[in-house]
Amino acid sequence: MALLFNPEAHEYFLDGVQLPSVTQILRQQGLVQLDGIPPFILEAARRRGTAVHALAHFWNEGDLDPASVDEAYRPYLDAWIACVEQRRIDPLLCEHRLASRRHRVCGTLDLLAEMDGEGWLFDFATGDPATVAKDFQTAAYLGMAHEWATEDPRLAPILRRFPRWRRASVRLMRTGAFRLTEYTDARDYSRFMTLASAWHIRAERGAVVLAEDLAA
Repeated sequence: MALLFNPEAHEYFLDGVQLPSVTQILRQQGLVQLDGIPPFILEAARRRGTAVHALAHFWNEGDLDPASVDEAYRPYLDAWIACVEQRRIDPLLCEHRLASRRHRVCGTLDLLAEMDGEGWLFDFATGDPATVAKDFQTAAYLGMAHEWATEDPRLAPILRRFPRWRRASVRLMRTGAFRLTEYTDARDYSRFMTLASAWHIRAERGAVVLAEDLAA
């Protein structure tokens, strides 16, 4: 495989070519609704989201050091643990890189898991999932996963476990509560890929794409 990720700059490269991420496309195409929010609040939310994703990842894989948990983020981790226990979720694959050669997009899915005997793709959120288009985001990851599995020997056997995969966001709240929202619109994947095609058309026609946007 020729998929590389630069964690410092959050950049994706496929076959040596830098490609946009799923979240970058959604943001630049106007699907991420953060207008009017002060930059310091956005930065705090970004740090919180990164920290909570890391905590959930380590907990899912069974190697979280309890002493390393920042108390500011502990309620969000407690929310995820409650979700796993109440909904009987069995994590299968966490924080996995994906790419689509066909659509020239990359990304990282949060979690593939089994719940109630079915396959689920979950995406975590510490804010309102609707404001960041989690419906399109989860559809993009699931569609990309099926394509990328042809090149990824770790991903392929997991996807083959279930004939059908469902997708949902899990909002983790500072109260320790969670809210699971399933997305069922079959048009979500094709709509996201329309946005991706438009992004590439803009780039090919010389639309301004900033370096920091490519690092989304």
